[in-house]
Amino acid sequence: MKKSIQLIIMGILFLNAISCSNKEDKIYPNSQLFSRDDCDTQNLTGSTIEFKDLILKPSSLIVLDSILITNNQGTERFFHIFNLNTLNKIGERIVMGQGPDDMLMPSFVHQNDSIKIFDMMTSSLFSYATADFINQENPKPRHKIAFEEKPFWSEIAMMGNQYIGVSYKPDSPCYLFDEKGKKIGAFGQYPTSKFKYSDLEIIDTYRSILTSNLTDRVAVCHFFTDLIDIYDDKGNLIKELHGPDHFTSQFKEFKEENIVGSKPVQETYRDAFYSPYGTKDYLYVLYNGKYLNDPQYKLSANEIFAFDWDGSLKKHFVLDRGISRMVVDENHRKIYGISDDPEYQIIVFSYQ
Repeated sequence: MKKSIQLIIMGILFLNAISCSNKEDKIYPNSQLFSRDDCDTQNLTGSTIEFKDLILKPSSLIVLDSILITNNQGTERFFHIFNLNTLNKIGERIVMGQGPDDMLMPSFVHQNDSIKIFDMMTSSLFSYATADFINQENPKPRHKIAFEEKPFWSEIAMMGNQYIGVSYKPDSPCYLFDEKGKKIGAFGQYPTSKFKYSDLEIIDTYRSILTSNLTDRVAVCHFFTDLIDIYDDKGNLIKELHGPDHFTSQFKEFKEENIVGSKPVQETYRDAFYSPYGTKDYLYVLYNGKYLNDPQYKLSANEIFAFDWDGSLKKHFVLDRGISRMVVDENHRKIYGISDDPEYQIIVFSYQ
């Protein structure tokens, strides 16, 4: 009996030693590792949408039932509206400029019942009735708010009646704002890593983009390490996910004359996640994984991972062609993406 108890104790100690060793070997000790083998993979074949007008060079897009809107840089008007049923172009909206209703560097804010656009250059949020934006050549915003942080170089996500964006500051990865644009404070925390970073290095290492389920969950998806942090609406970390390749790009601070900055260690420099899209039940995110110094490097990605908001991997899609930005239409089970290979086009994928 005594010998059996000793064997049990030794077994427990052995398992604890393995667990501690694995934790120490992980880049992010608090993370949960995931891989492509954790769920079934669907291979998706895309089709180019043959609109009757040129789509120019879109940088992002939204889909509202049968309406697709692209956000274009370097055009007289930013937003080009297309009908997905007729393939006709409905029109162009919002002039580039400094007038009261103009914009300089706009980005979509995901929202179900209206069209919201955040101008990063002026830190202004414009809210439009969907019908006004689609049907009026010069739509007037129903609401407009100015954020305290100026400029605020981040795309914005909604969480209830609050807004959240990436800070690009060393004190916190994100900032939270109230419905009037007033800064509430820091949100979340930078990942705990086995590597130590200066303030400049931590900002570049953990550059990220975020999305939400619009109510009580936020996902921070990192550009240069395959790490995703899921928070609740109070800023508590729900799950830190590391995968599928378990890497981190490293940045080193430098000083050259009067210039102080941070630059990547080239042999570690890889793209990870971008273009996250949140729905009520799922977080969808594009994954690249390519080394930026690879001669064959392309920004476009051909993998999408889908998680529930507790951090469990539910779906893995492999696309037959790469895209750089996407939205998901769960009602019609379609994924719309932007491709620039060999020229700019909108690709649609159907999934199960």
